[in-house]
Amino acid sequence: MNNQSFGRGGGRGRGRGRGQGGNPVFSRLGASTDQNGNTGSGQAGGFSQPGSGVPFGGASMVGQSDGPVQVSIKGCRGKPEASLFKFLNMKVERPVNATNVNYRGEIMYITVPSMDIAQELLKLSGIRFYGEKLSFQIKPHPVKFGTGTGSCSGSSDSASIRDRLIALLQTWADPQGSALDLSGLAHDPIIQSMGAGSLQDSKLFEAILVLAAQLYTNVITINLANNGLSSLRPVANLGMHFPKLRNLSLMNNMISDFRELNCLSESGSKVPLSNLSELILQGNPASEAELRQPNGGASYVEKVQQRFPTVSRLDMNPVTPRAEPGQETSGPSAQPVSRKLPFPTAQSFSEDAAVNELAVAFLAGFFKLYDENRSGLSDIYDSAAAFSLMVDTTHPTSEFARTNPDSQKRVDLTTYIRISRNLTRVKSQARRIQALVVGKAAVMQTIAQLPTTQHPVQDDKRFSFDAWRVDVADSAQQAVVLAVHGEFTEQPSQNVLSFDRTFVLVPAPPGSPAAAIGSPCVVTNDQLTLRRYNGFHSWLPQTEPAPAHNLNLSPEQQEMARVLQEQTGLNVEWTLKCLENYGWNYQQAMAEFP
Repeated sequence: MNNQSFGRGGGRGRGRGRGQGGNPVFSRLGASTDQNGNTGSGQAGGFSQPGSGVPFGGASMVGQSDGPVQVSIKGCRGKPEASLFKFLNMKVERPVNATNVNYRGEIMYITVPSMDIAQELLKLSGIRFYGEKLSFQIKPHPVKFGTGTGSCSGSSDSASIRDRLIALLQTWADPQGSALDLSGLAHDPIIQSMGAGSLQDSKLFEAILVLAAQLYTNVITINLANNGLSSLRPVANLGMHFPKLRNLSLMNNMISDFRELNCLSESGSKVPLSNLSELILQGNPASEAELRQPNGGASYVEKVQQRFPTVSRLDMNPVTPRAEPGQETSGPSAQPVSRKLPFPTAQSFSEDAAVNELAVAFLAGFFKLYDENRSGLSDIYDSAAAFSLMVDTTHPTSEFARTNPDSQKRVDLTTYIRISRNLTRVKSQARRIQALVVGKAAVMQTIAQLPTTQHPVQDDKRFSFDAWRVDVADSAQQAVVLAVHGEFTEQPSQNVLSFDRTFVLVPAPPGSPAAAIGSPCVVTNDQLTLRRYNGFHSWLPQTEPAPAHNLNLSPEQQEMARVLQEQTGLNVEWTLKCLENYGWNYQQAMAEFP
């Protein structure tokens, strides 16, 4: 993804800006017209856009029985409704339980459960909220609003809906206005209160998209997850409203047929998503069913790239795009973009000969003990060592994995998942803390419970590692970070899994158990990532470089490009463009690439 990212959090970001003018689509949403010409909407409890206020006034309580009571509020039009109701709950020291939220001009009308609550609100007249004085009145003769889901023709209610959608969009947009989180709209209380019916209703989404396009002209990321969408017709105009869109999440919807994607692609849209580089379909019946098929990973990628040939990340995994964003394509026959770097590459990288010697010796000793005598690893873990395990359950999508039987084999990962600390899935802070294993004894107990393994260390092409020195905070010594990529076979199941394992190593203190067994270092941090088998061809030395994009690369720039491509999954053109755009500043390039 570029500049924005999915699936890392559930919160909404606050955006900026306010739309100007009206749009007829809003007059079709949210309220019905009764026989007296009144219009309105249902229940609400969300957010709204700041506006102006009017001084307070009083009211008689004649004409209302002890039951639901209508109260009018001046001075809050355009203010965040959710914040307002939270504020009122605090002031009256109990839930206000406001329902039937409607607007007429500058006045908000709400219904509260009892006269007792209404009288408590009346006492608050004159209090300031968002800098404006609020005025409360109990309505002895309630103002009537429509309650159905038909068309809305009244300009006041149409403006009310528009104002409320503006406010909601501002909570759904990030501060830069480049990402919109439109996930879980079915559970949004204000969307529910608009009486717009099912989210399959294209009018609701069209209203949101039209207004969002007016407010935010540089949107490149949209999250439509968890909206119960079985059809994409309600959002078929995404390409027209957001021509720069690069990243789209449709996670956890009800899409059961890949043909639903056609309305967003060249095969079914006059304005397709021609710049799309990331798509998330995980959690839809169509993708789940496809991945259960033999060779499902390959056919899944094929069905997506038939429609979106520029996609380079699918379900948060890198895939080889068939075309660059904006490039004319010829459908399935388009050739994949080259991923070869324009210079030879090495299998592993070490900062210098001394670091390389340490890394090779450590890995040989570590994997021998891990496979044959795990209890012996106790000597080389620091007393305060930390260990964590992350399981990547997505299906491998590399060219190798499409035909390899070990990659296509369904593997039971339950033993690992129960202690997995995959931060994209483990959202609870308490669970994240619990899953981090701290202390030598706890680390040894945890790794002893994992299945027996056999690492093919005799075949060095099946492993790649990178090793470099780092400074240790508040210490004069340096540590070595060692990141190794490889595979192992579980015993006795014979399941083959790919892994990444990152160690932080510090010199073994003289007289320590590690030094006593001849280890030059001890492990302070150990992070293990497991995934279904994805082969080893991606790191084999590249002896035939692709045509050079830039022949004037220093050895440092070549290594920087290799590492960035490995970390991001970008093809050669975009790897070099990314580094060139940021003046060959690797840290900045990675910071801008999620």
